[in-house]
Amino acid sequence: MIQEYKRSTTLDFLDDCPDKILSFYNYWDSKRHGRMMPSRSDLDPIEMKTFLSSLILVDVKHEPLNFIYRLVGTKEVSARGFDPTGCEVREGVLGTTVEDVLTNYEIVSEKKCPVFDQEGVLSEVASLRQGDVIFLPLSDDDDTVNMVVAYTNFIHL
Repeated sequence: MIQEYKRSTTLDFLDDCPDKILSFYNYWDSKRHGRMMPSRSDLDPIEMKTFLSSLILVDVKHEPLNFIYRLVGTKEVSARGFDPTGCEVREGVLGTTVEDVLTNYEIVSEKKCPVFDQEGVLSEVASLRQGDVIFLPLSDDDDTVNMVVAYTNFIHL
């Protein structure tokens, strides 16, 4: 029996998600200022200091749709065993499958909505496991998603 992939595109996940995921969502939400989504310039690295090591910033290219790592936090780099900054997501992915991860980015980019992914995986570091991940859209014009910011709730084993 094939188990359904644990992904949510509604805000129902906020009732049961880890505190760090909720905190990051609330930070992103506070930067929207009545818009559908904030822009990259609305996010302040100083305000996000507690999130930075587990943060990913991905450029979204359209026609054809493609995703490029722009910034990869230190914990994300350790979990992969290499720094995928500048690479296509398909080349530096950490997830159950490349297709599952790309689908998360595609949903965020096309539907302009958060994606909450509960498919944690082991990492290259024996004491670290990827836990839940939230993917959130960013846009310079509040219409076209030009970046995705993702935050991973890593679990120390």
